[in-house]
Amino acid sequence: MWFPNAEVAVNPALLLLLGVMVGTLSGFFGVGGGFLITGGLLVFGVPPAFAVGTGLALIMGSSIINTLKHRHLGNVDLRLGMLMLVGTIPGVFLAEQLNSTLEEAGIIGPVIRYVYILFLGALGGFIVNDYLKLRRTSKLAEEEISTASLARRVQGLRIPPHSIWLPGLGKVPTYVSLPVSGIKNLSVFIPVAVGLGVGFFAGLLGAGGGFLLMPALIFGLGVPTTVAIGTDLFQIIVTGSWGTFIYALSHNVDPKMAIIMLSAASIGSQLGATATNFVEPVRIRILYGVTILAGGLAVALEQVSTFGESVEFLSTLASVVLLGVGGAMCLIIAAMMMIAKRKNR
Repeated sequence: MWFPNAEVAVNPALLLLLGVMVGTLSGFFGVGGGFLITGGLLVFGVPPAFAVGTGLALIMGSSIINTLKHRHLGNVDLRLGMLMLVGTIPGVFLAEQLNSTLEEAGIIGPVIRYVYILFLGALGGFIVNDYLKLRRTSKLAEEEISTASLARRVQGLRIPPHSIWLPGLGKVPTYVSLPVSGIKNLSVFIPVAVGLGVGFFAGLLGAGGGFLLMPALIFGLGVPTTVAIGTDLFQIIVTGSWGTFIYALSHNVDPKMAIIMLSAASIGSQLGATATNFVEPVRIRILYGVTILAGGLAVALEQVSTFGESVEFLSTLASVVLLGVGGAMCLIIAAMMMIAKRKNR
């Protein structure tokens, strides 16, 4: 099929397959799936600018669908999400300023790739290590994390000022209760700081930031895994919408391609979001950790491919790794959900 905006011909069946994968992983892990979308579109021959812009459009649409599904399941903490947005938006603007500086210096490409490799490798390794620790203590079936004591200390932080004066409201305490997340009393400055950090790295790396926010909520704040997934998706709607708007202004979004993938993503979203009700939280996290490590490996291969013509084939291998692991994860998610359903019966 010919896509006039991107000026490329792509088999629509491949776009549908990519859409299903992104929708499933987004609903199950609570991430936008930007690294998977961009890599897949590049393999299909889509120009880089259109791969990123159209990918952001799919992230936005898929996140809206998944957020509504998780909201129905009671997995979205809107109060926590709104507080984080206060920090996310300025964080994105700060990152854009840094990106402009790096671009002027001509080093933006390598810097972003190395930061990606560092974060994906460290994050994936940490999540896998958390799983192994819980496995040794036989707590795999519980909503337990290895950083539980850290999360309790973070929740107990008392950060001044303890109250602020607002016009029409008077003196308002700077602490909030988050019943959906199971947090009785939390300083509002903590989620704002989390949002600022995630927004900064989302803007720096050109992604939705979900791959950082979901584990930050779980391991840093002690938010239940399914609630972290749903709240993460709510955040990605904002960052994805902003990115789509910017790329659309530059005419780097192919609506026809995005609509095809989004129609398939809506189907995958139902599978991914529903599966979170049947799969244990710790198993969700270990699958996410493996996916993150695969993403880090793919970015590393992409960086090495720039070292010379003799290793350029590693760029294609990087995309194959992403698509292969993404497809395998979708099959594993479907299988685990079916097994869990049978056990429940």
